[in-house]
Order: sequence, then structure tokens, then C-alpha cells
Amino acid sequence: MEDPEIDIPPYASPRLRARGVDPETKRMAIIAGGLGVGIIALALIWSGIHTGLGPPPVIKPPPGPMRTAPVNPGGLQVPGAHEQIMSGEVASGPPELAPASPAPDFSKLDQEAAAAKPAPPAPPTPKQAPPAVASALPLPPPAPPPDQAATAPAQAAQSILPPITPPTQATGSGPYAVQLGALDSMAKANQAWQTLVARVPDILGNQKPVVVPGTVHGKVFYRLRLAGFANAAAAGGFCDRLKSRGVTCYIPK
Repeated sequence: MEDPEIDIPPYASPRLRARGVDPETKRMAIIAGGLGVGIIALALIWSGIHTGLGPPPVIKPPPGPMRTAPVNPGGLQVPGAHEQIMSGEVASGPPELAPASPAPDFSKLDQEAAAAKPAPPAPPTPKQAPPAVASALPLPPPAPPPDQAATAPAQAAQSILPPITPPTQATGSGPYAVQLGALDSMAKANQAWQTLVARVPDILGNQKPVVVPGTVHGKVFYRLRLAGFANAAAAGGFCDRLKSRGVTCYIPK
């Protein structure tokens, strides 16, 4: 069995109501527009009447001095305080010299010096002579002069030293030698030897030095040596003994 067709009418939307402007709002808009037009008109009228304001006002100080110095300022009064030192102006009137200083009175100084001078010392009282018994004692020998007292130890030391043998010109040398110095003259070599013997007499007192001349860069030197050592060890040991006593030496090649 078939159902009969049902006619469904189409959807019909209701017509929207036309919305109008609120009367109160319309009244306020009209009033505001009228006020704006009135203000613009008033501004145009005012600008037409008053075309310019003129020059700006000038503020001037009041007439009369700003400050007035008091008649009696008080305080310390300094003479010449208002004078212009660097202005070049000079005081009127001829120049005058300053008064001369008074001459010093030296009489008072002489009196004070005489009063402060000490009295001369009293003469010494002579001592009484010692009893005659003291003269019987033996008098000590007079002390030697200072020069003799100073040279006496040196003379005694020289008497203990062995005789110094002056160096001689060497004609030949042993296989090994010990050189003590190189001097520029024979006299200086002799003097150096005497100084070394006086310095270490226990080592050099019995030695006989030789002088070996030589030329270095055109200049003659005199070499002070001790020759006759059998080998290099003996010469080196002797040189070490001298070095331990502060004497410089070396083994020449």
C-alpha cells in the first residue's frame, strides 16, 4: 500500500521589522552639530575682527640702582683697599724715601759679651816632690820616638825573611815552568819578585826566578817565571800552593 504524497509547504522566513533611529539619540546629535557650527562661526568672526596682537611686551628693570652701598659698612678698615693696583695710576705728589732704619747699638752687645766671659782659671798648685827613697829605684828606659816604634816591627820581620835573589836574564828554561807575571820592564820584574817573596817567603824564599823576554804586538814584555820543574804535575802542584796563598800563576805552554 502506497502512502499518498504529502505536500510540505516551503519555509517562509518572517519579514524583518524595519529598525528606526532612537528619537533621543537624534535630538542629541542635532544639538551637538549646532554647537559645533556656532563655535566655528564665532572663531571666524573673532579672527576677522582681531587681525594681529602687535609686538611682544618688553620687560624692563625698574629705574634706579639695583644695590646701594651702605654709608657705614663696618668691619676692618684697610687703608688703600679701593686703589687700583694694576691700573697704572700713581698717587699725586712727589715720591718720598722711606725713613732710614736706626743704627744698631753695639755697646750693649759688648757689655753682654764681657759679662758672659768666664773668669780666668786659677794657676795650678805645684805638687810636692816625692820622697828621696823613690830616687833610688831604677828609672825605665825612655820610650822610642813614634817613627822608630812603627818601623821596628817591619825591620824585625825583614830580618827574619831569607835573602831575596833578584831575577836574572834567562838563557834557557827547563822542561816545565811556572809564570808569575809579565811586566814591561826589567826593573818592574825585579820589584814584583821582591814583593812576592815578602808575601810568601816560605814558598818563594829559596827559589831562583828567571826572566824570559818576549815581544807581543811590537811591545817587549818580561815574563817572570820559576823554571826547572821535572813534569807538569810538579809545576801544577807548586802553582796550586801559590794560588792558595792568593798569588796568581799559571803553567806556560
